[in-house]
Amino acid sequence: MERRGWPLIETYREKVTGTGKIERTEYDRLLRDAAAEGRPWNHLLVWALDRFSREATFTKATQAVLDLERLGVAFHSLKEPTLDTPEDGKPNLGRDVLLALLPVIASFESKRRSERVRVAMREIREGRRQTRSGRPPGRPRRVTPELLEKIRVLREERHLPWSQIAQNLHVPAGSCRKWFSDAARAREVAASGSVAGASPMKP
Repeated sequence: MERRGWPLIETYREKVTGTGKIERTEYDRLLRDAAAEGRPWNHLLVWALDRFSREATFTKATQAVLDLERLGVAFHSLKEPTLDTPEDGKPNLGRDVLLALLPVIASFESKRRSERVRVAMREIREGRRQTRSGRPPGRPRRVTPELLEKIRVLREERHLPWSQIAQNLHVPAGSCRKWFSDAARAREVAASGSVAGASPMKP
């Protein structure tokens, strides 16, 4: 923008929700502003076409840009300058083809990426894949008496290393070690307390 001497008049930012859904309120505001009488800007600069148009169909993806151009708005893509509105206003077949194909390709890749994430999460839950940190996904698992007993049996009776215990229980090895030590310490305190309580009182 600075290189071309364009002042920044307005910014439209999309918001991604926690579910991955894109809120299109800013996109709708952009279209309203583009059609408004006395619009203070005539150029629209986007990061990439797939960030502007989320449509996966041939007609809708292309029509979004063409409608803006009919309103007198010149379209510019920072990452895809070949999609910029021709300065001479003449039709460009290569540009029209790219305008139609890029949103379709981006939508296809987004679906494939979501599919890969679902497969990876299923394999992690089934214990066939580990996360990068080695920790189970989601919130930290709360220790329960049943879990403590499983740790004790694997450690004291089966003499397994902490890494194997963690793998069997799908719990970080550090957590297993800490819970086991805390439980052992609690048993020692309880045992010493019961012995002291059983001591006869002096007359």
